[in-house]
Amino acid sequence: MRRQNIIHRLLYLRNWEFVNIFLLPSCLYFTLTLLKVQNWQAYAFSMFVICVVLAQGVFYWHLKLQTIYKNKIALPSYFHQIFSVFKWANVVLLSIYPVLIIGSKITALINFRVSIWSNTIFLFAIIEYINYYHYQLSHDNLNDIRYLMKHKKIRRAPLYVDLQKHKEQIRK
Repeated sequence: MRRQNIIHRLLYLRNWEFVNIFLLPSCLYFTLTLLKVQNWQAYAFSMFVICVVLAQGVFYWHLKLQTIYKNKIALPSYFHQIFSVFKWANVVLLSIYPVLIIGSKITALINFRVSIWSNTIFLFAIIEYINYYHYQLSHDNLNDIRYLMKHKKIRRAPLYVDLQKHKEQIRK
């Protein structure tokens, strides 16, 4: 891929993830208001987790873009530390949802009513986490589809690959 194409792709990814941080909650708010949903906590928490992961994605794509603009080979030295913390923070955030569900069943002190739709949004949060930190689940361009057809498997997420490279560099 040419340098200009890579820059264009990274700009697209960074900018659309940034837009989605605001667009998705706005759509959710509009829908919940329109449908007069009263117990919105599960929806809001799931959307919060999605937005946190998307914000990390924006930061990651921005760092990749800056690396290319500055003609550098590697990401900044703080990259591995900060994204390792993000990764574990995501696991904690994703663990809270089931804990709240169980807590609401055990005690009346927690009011965390879930529905099929709030669970679907939470599932999307899990998928976003996997898409960034484990396997590339989104295939929105021809290169991704070619890879999928050629290798008959999904590839590791770029963030995962960069974290592994940094981990190996730290060991040396």
